[in-house]
Amino acid sequence: MPMVTLSATAGMASNPTAGAVNISFSAPTTPVLKSTQAWSPGNWYADTAAWRADLSSTLGDGGTPAANAGNGDLFNNQYGFMFMTMGSMMMANVPTGNSLAIRLDSVSSGSLRSFNYGNATNRWDPVFTGVDSQVLWNGSMWHNYFTLPDSAPAGDYAATFEVFVANSAFTGTTGFAQYDAAALSATKNPNFTSAFVTYNFSVIPEPAPTILLGAGIASLLIRRRR
Repeated sequence: MPMVTLSATAGMASNPTAGAVNISFSAPTTPVLKSTQAWSPGNWYADTAAWRADLSSTLGDGGTPAANAGNGDLFNNQYGFMFMTMGSMMMANVPTGNSLAIRLDSVSSGSLRSFNYGNATNRWDPVFTGVDSQVLWNGSMWHNYFTLPDSAPAGDYAATFEVFVANSAFTGTTGFAQYDAAALSATKNPNFTSAFVTYNFSVIPEPAPTILLGAGIASLLIRRRR
């Protein structure tokens, strides 16, 4: 996940008055968006789970009953954000009265959605609902979920985010991210430069039925020869 740090160019590292957001990030592999049945065959989500309607398997898929059926969206939560502070002389704290913010700068498909997830609180709230939408972030390790409809074409998808210092304190009650009216209207602190990071995803095509049939016939022939 991206390691976000803040460097101070003015003031003390404990409470800088100017500086820059830095992001260190190198994904070894591209996360794949898959359905519940692809992640965990034969399983589905409880009918009371806030994310059931989106992520649970469709009716009958893997034996899913009607009460637990959902849209069967493809999903992944491998990406996240993490802030590191005061670990060395190069790192600074977020200035007093300010907070970190994350803004959706661009997205390759309007169908790529993001959610703030909380298992303990049964929370499944849409975030980054469009380009320029944003959240305030308290700096804790935050894994948001990304989804696509099960009908999404195979291929590559991407979303680019800007991380900046906002002129507003974090006052959220929805976990590590705040996305109320105050968060959406928060402005940048002009004394700090921002940084950008791009998340890449892939959707892998399903094997064609004819290919699977051919593989089955080949396996049968091999067994008969033996």
